[in-house]
Amino acid sequence: MNKRYVVPSDYSPAETWRLVEWCRSNGADEFTVDCRSTDARTAKTLWQDFEEAVAQLAAGAAIRERMSGRTADDLNRKTELWKLSETSIDALKAAMPEGIFQYDSADGAWFEDLVLYRDGEMMLGVLSHEAFAILRLTDVEASELGAARFRSHESLPRIG
Repeated sequence: MNKRYVVPSDYSPAETWRLVEWCRSNGADEFTVDCRSTDARTAKTLWQDFEEAVAQLAAGAAIRERMSGRTADDLNRKTELWKLSETSIDALKAAMPEGIFQYDSADGAWFEDLVLYRDGEMMLGVLSHEAFAILRLTDVEASELGAARFRSHESLPRIG
């Protein structure tokens, strides 16, 4: 498996959604996303709107790898999942208009840390507050990624 890193400075919001579509076309079949808040009422409304949009795509909960956790042992935990489809991607775009790296707590509630899975394994994992994502690809997919004009790095680039 080939690990590639992507960073927000290389992508416009629209390009991040093109990357999600590329992952879907290469086998990503389910996802999870977190809703964070500083205002419980706002978060409840935001989450309910999202759940309503993806309700028919609910895939239940399963143990999945995540990008963050309270401890290292918490990186694999019970996770709510939805099927990745055109409908769910549209719902994610509405929830995250600034793209997959969106991290904005100004409105009291926001979505972050999108993770796409392929056959139960993480394919794309975003760590919003650290401003990077990891792609896990086959060697062939890593070559195709560049050919599809997606910028990626072998390691996290230094911020200068």
